[in-house]
Amino acid sequence: MKHIDARIYSGKTNFEWKDLKLNHKGLLPVIVQDFVDNSVLLYTHMNEDAWNKTLSTGLFTYFSDIHNRSIVKGKKYGNYQYVRELFLNGEKDALLVKVYSVAPICGDGKKSCFFQ
Repeated sequence: MKHIDARIYSGKTNFEWKDLKLNHKGLLPVIVQDFVDNSVLLYTHMNEDAWNKTLSTGLFTYFSDIHNRSIVKGKKYGNYQYVRELFLNGEKDALLVKVYSVAPICGDGKKSCFFQ
């Protein structure tokens, strides 16, 4: 699979929100992966606000269906996810975000939401 690479250290990418193909809800599917060991941590979505906040702060921000708004991952408990790399797939309809996590990211205290 061809990936378009964009380092996040500068907060800039080589693609823009307008370039992305969104799902029927206007959201972009996102897979979050651990930067250190490459384990898959989370599957979620981004809206344009979450995209902009992620790029401007370097903290992974996602769209919450439950709260109907963008939320910085880890803000409530301090288990932030610092974005290290972004990869857009060849179809431009999914994003892989590599993060450095300071603590477990799932509500049950697990490192990954994929454990069953």
